[in-house]
Amino acid sequence: MKISINWLKQLVKINKPMPDLIHEINMKTIGTKEVTDKFIELDMKGYNRADLLSLRGTAYEFAALLESEVTFKETSESDFAWNNLDLPKLNIEIKDDQACPFYALAKIEDLKVEPSDPETKEKLADSGQRSVNNLADITNLIMIEYGQPLHAFDASQVAEETIIVRKAKNDEEIKTLDAKVRKLTSEDLLITDPKKAIGIAGVMGGENTEVTNKTSTILLEAAIFEPTALRKTATRLGMQSEAGKRFYHGLTKKRLLQSLDAAIKQYQKIGGKLTALTIFDKFSDQKAEIKLRVAKTNTLIGLDFTEDNIKALLTRLNFSLKTEKPRVFEVTRPYWRLDINIEEDLIEEVARIYGYDRIPSKVLPGEAPKPIDQKSFELENNLKKQLMHQGMSEIQTYSFYSTNVLNALGWDETSKKFLIKLENPMSKETEYMRMNIWPNLTESAVFNNKSFDSVAIYEIGKTYSLKEGSPVEKNVLSLALINGTNNPILELIKIIFLTFEALEIPINFDDSKQIGYTKNLFHPNKFKSITYKGKQIGGVAELHPKVADNFESKNRIAVCEIDLEKLLS
Repeated sequence: MKISINWLKQLVKINKPMPDLIHEINMKTIGTKEVTDKFIELDMKGYNRADLLSLRGTAYEFAALLESEVTFKETSESDFAWNNLDLPKLNIEIKDDQACPFYALAKIEDLKVEPSDPETKEKLADSGQRSVNNLADITNLIMIEYGQPLHAFDASQVAEETIIVRKAKNDEEIKTLDAKVRKLTSEDLLITDPKKAIGIAGVMGGENTEVTNKTSTILLEAAIFEPTALRKTATRLGMQSEAGKRFYHGLTKKRLLQSLDAAIKQYQKIGGKLTALTIFDKFSDQKAEIKLRVAKTNTLIGLDFTEDNIKALLTRLNFSLKTEKPRVFEVTRPYWRLDINIEEDLIEEVARIYGYDRIPSKVLPGEAPKPIDQKSFELENNLKKQLMHQGMSEIQTYSFYSTNVLNALGWDETSKKFLIKLENPMSKETEYMRMNIWPNLTESAVFNNKSFDSVAIYEIGKTYSLKEGSPVEKNVLSLALINGTNNPILELIKIIFLTFEALEIPINFDDSKQIGYTKNLFHPNKFKSITYKGKQIGGVAELHPKVADNFESKNRIAVCEIDLEKLLS
């Protein structure tokens, strides 16, 4: 958001040097990306402050920082341009009032397209916008000042001067103002007339109703669209815009009506006449009345604010406070602060306007907590470092066995009784929890082997098994290797040995007989148990050729799994 400094000075009394204001903005409100003698650019990334996407909203914020005041008054309904006028209605039809709960359409005649005046061009340029013509520029000026996107259609190009708001049909197309043809889905919201699509709601207007040098009458749209669906449409089409940002963050009916009024009056200044108006309204601004406790405020901030202190700080930000009972306020947010919803939000407002830098550090009372046993984390971290040095790549697989993995293992319903089955899985693919990690690694290794001659991957994670009917979690290290040779287990044993040698953990590889279900999974002559201090902690093996075939591997595969908890015990 670029804020024109000259324009800002028209809306708020700047009673301190500009460098001081910039310091206050950075310390108490939001970071700045760039500051020049013409504009201040706010770093809005990751912030949910819809009010800072309008000059009026930033004027209120900066007035609070400067302990100053704004120079404008909120327009009341009695002063709206259409008040007390008996205007004819335009035809609008809203097919989905959840997707479009508010839609206003004004007809303005007797207009003449001309270049904008120098002041308008300067305001737009300092705000990061280019001037198009006087009719289009008014919509951009209003959006920047009020935060409400507007759109002007050439009325002569709108069939029957009728607007229909509906969901698009699958594969329906529209050519937008950027001269690109967009293919839509049934999730996209369209603005149409009875014959054609004329705009993608909240995203971009259609080329077929663009204001041109011949335009003398416009249909001016001011609307509120459901932000989640709109964001999905804009993202899928790659059409992020300044208007879109404002729709995403949320709009209010009060500010919308003020914006529509201001735009109509701007058009009237250049000779336009308001001749028709229709407002479809299924939207209510949400009032938020929040309980704020002085005790909780002081506990969270770590200071001893009085009721008067808190009231003074929040009043600067235009919050209304009334005492519910001693040391408890009922706070009403200003209509433009949609980000304030809970008590903690208010406490954050108190802290930031007071100044985070003014909050002294304190020694926490009580005893310091005992150090957490970090052995497991340290072992994992050291293993990852050494495995990286050995050329292994870390991956993360799902905590479930997919249907493909279960089929490749050749497990029937009898075999699956050893697995933990979820009662309410998200899908058939997430029904059984993994008892080992190496099957998932094998699936990933085979997939990657289609693109790479050799694959060496590992994962450290949880496995889930049954012990006496109860679920048990274990933390394990699992590895999988495909190197294009007939004996990949030799290289995998070397990698494991060098890794643990570097960590000064003396492990041994011993001959061992396969028992139980493992007989059908691993090569009968290529299986080694891994021991530490005389206890078996894992095993390394080559997959049975049948199992490798089931995974559709053209190469031999070596796998390993080590119980890290046994290693630490």
